[in-house]
Amino acid sequence: MPRYSFKIDPLPPEDGYGWILRYFEDDWEIPGYETFSAHRGISWMIQKEFENAKFTGELWVEEMTSDHLDTVGNQSLYEPGTEQMKLWFE
Repeated sequence: MPRYSFKIDPLPPEDGYGWILRYFEDDWEIPGYETFSAHRGISWMIQKEFENAKFTGELWVEEMTSDHLDTVGNQSLYEPGTEQMKLWFE
């Protein structure tokens, strides 16, 4: 069974303030990432975006390791409620 994980890194200064969420399968990075940005100098908002990134990563790992994954093409039981929580890339 594959091992799934995620990593949260600070956004590069040229990209703003906040976090980059990257996904891994068996220690190989999955193409694509998500950004969680906040306004400069608002520390509580930067911390909140970190918590959002962590929660999103945890949901993704849970979804990837759950027993109800259906590889035939049907949707799984979990459907994200917001665009920010969308874990697949189009």
